Amino acid sequence: MPRKQIKYAFIDRDGTLIYEPTPEDTKPGDIPYQIDSIEKLKILPGVISGLKKLLSAGYKLVMVSNQDGLGTNLFPTQTFISPQNKLLEMLKENRITFEKILICPHLPKDNCDCRKPKTGLLDEFKKMKDINWIDSIVIGNSQADKKFAKNLGLIFIKIKTNTTFKINI
Repeated sequence: MPRKQIKYAFIDRDGTLIYEPTPEDTKPGDIPYQIDSIEKLKILPGVISGLKKLLSAGYKLVMVSNQDGLGTNLFPTQTFISPQNKLLEMLKENRITFEKILICPHLPKDNCDCRKPKTGLLDEFKKMKDINWIDSIVIGNSQADKKFAKNLGLIFIKIKTNTTFKINI
């Protein structure tokens, strides 16, 4: 008997699930767009209920995020790990878990295969999973997320940056 195919929600992180600091609200010495401390971590309205709605509808959750320069002097790995772990802990307290977390640490100039909108982050994942490509979706806030969905042949659900996480499924 063939294995059941699973539908996935591939979800962006910054600006979609959590507040992404804009240049206007970035303090001197900080880098815009980076969540590099627990103090900057703010889950956006509707995220908990929206993720629960996806889980109830039978979706497995996968976080897919570009994190420019992760692991460099400007964005040391530890400054990413602390808020990321806190986010996952807060979600877990609400019975929400991500099956997989896929992070591209490269800068745009690196021209890697894993930076969204390219699909290289999913290469290994796709080999290991029976994915229902008809019903899976991408949820994000950027043009890169939209192109990522198109490159995967999936439906794209747009979330306006730093606003309420609202989906209709």
